[in-house]
This record gives sequence, C-alpha cells and structure tokens, in this order.
Amino acid sequence: MDSDNSNNTSTTPSREYYDDEIDLRDLILVLWNYRKLVLGIFLVSLIIGTVISFAITPVYQVKAKISVGNYAIDPDSGKQLMTPETAREILLSSDFQKEAWSSEINAGALDITPIENTNILQLTLETSEPQQGVVLLNELIAQFEEKTEEQYERSIDLLNNDLQNTERELQEINKSIAQTRELLEKISNAELSSTSAIYQAGLLDTLSRFLGQRDKLSERKLQNEQKLNNIEGMEVLERPEASTSPVRPNKKMNIVVAGVLGLMVGVFGTFIVDYFRRNPLILKK
Repeated sequence: MDSDNSNNTSTTPSREYYDDEIDLRDLILVLWNYRKLVLGIFLVSLIIGTVISFAITPVYQVKAKISVGNYAIDPDSGKQLMTPETAREILLSSDFQKEAWSSEINAGALDITPIENTNILQLTLETSEPQQGVVLLNELIAQFEEKTEEQYERSIDLLNNDLQNTERELQEINKSIAQTRELLEKISNAELSSTSAIYQAGLLDTLSRFLGQRDKLSERKLQNEQKLNNIEGMEVLERPEASTSPVRPNKKMNIVVAGVLGLMVGVFGTFIVDYFRRNPLILKK
C-alpha cells in the first residue's frame, strides 16, 4: 500500500510538468495558426502610426536668453523693482504681446523660465514656422528692450542726481569743518576765559557733528559710485535661434509605439478568436 502511494506521489509532478508543457505548445500553436492575423494587425498599426506621424504638423522651438538687468531699484526700500518674475509677467501678458505682435499672427506657445539665482530668462517659442518664430521672438525682445530703456535711463539719472547732491553737501560740510577749525585755532591761541571755554566746547561739539555727517556723506557717495559702476540694463545674451529638427512629433517613437501596440492587440485578439472558435456554445447563448 505504501509503495503504491509513493509511486503515485512520484509520478504526479512529472504529469503536471507534462500538462504545462502541452499548454505552452498549444499557445505557440495558436499563434502560429493565426500568424497572418497577428502580422496583418501589426502591419496595419504600423501603417496608421506612420501616416499619422507624417500627417501631424511639425513643431519647432525658437529659443533665446535675456538678462533683465539690475537697474530698477526702489529708492525708498532699496529693493529691485524689475525682477525676473516681474519681467516674465510682462512678457507673457496679452497686452504686451499685442503691442509686439499683430493679432492676426499665430505666434504659437510662448514659455518663459527664470534661471535660478540669476537675472536671466530663457524664452522658448513653439511654432510650426521656425523662421517666422525667430522674427516674432526678436520683435518681442525689441519691444521689451524699448519698454525697459526708459526705466534704465531714469535709474541712472536718479543715481547721478543723488551723487551730485551728495558731492555738494560734502563740499559744504568740508567748508564748515574748515571754518570751525579756524575758530578753534584762534581761541586756542588766545587767553581762555570762562566764556571762551564754553564757546570752545560748543565748537568742538559742532566739529564732531560735522565730521560724522561727512563720514555718512562719503559713504553715501561711495555707494552711489558703486551702483553706477555695477548698474546693468536689459541685455540679449543669446539671440533667437530655431531648432534644426522639430521637437514634435517624434516620428520614430510614434512608429515604434504603434508597432508594439499592434503586436499586442494582434496577440490578444488571436487568443480571443481561438477561444470563441473552441467554444461555439457561448456565441449561441
């Protein structure tokens, strides 16, 4: 009895393995029998993907880089008014684009990306006509440059005026310091009385205040000179240039995807057809 059980147990795995092998062969046989259907669906999908890829209008990218500069500074707070984010909002506004482009022109999709920790903007225009896109992006940049030129000149004028006023105040303070020192020298050469001592103390206090004001004005003058040396206006870093090949559609990728999908549909459809052929009663129901 035990020997029979052991024999049955030992033969079971081989039988299951044999059944699995038969199932795998059946699957391969089904695919081989319906190979024309699979190949037909694959070719049809490949042709459809190819036709669609070549029928879609190609899209090109026109790119440029500009620096918004550091000229627009609020004199009260000292904060920069024209930041990359502000410039981006201006360039993307419909009113500004209407000024730069005719409303009849289809300019395409414009994207503006600030480069982190800089005053630089990356401008990208997607269009089906790359040469026209170059012209349009040049017009947009020229319009922005014209708009910011007035602010740039005004910032320089403000700095120059402040510098001139500071220099005038420095001259007046230096005169006052020189006069105060002359008076102190005269008093020190004369015999000091109680009244003279009080007067001398007042002059020393006045001289100290004048020297403090001169230091502040000198620092202010230096800051204005540094701002004038470092001030930068809007600048085009990279002129608009169109990509040599379209960014969309990716024809090779579309054709490959269409072929893979067609192959998958063909294989899946083959098993469905074979299943219903083997089970005709289901169709009758």
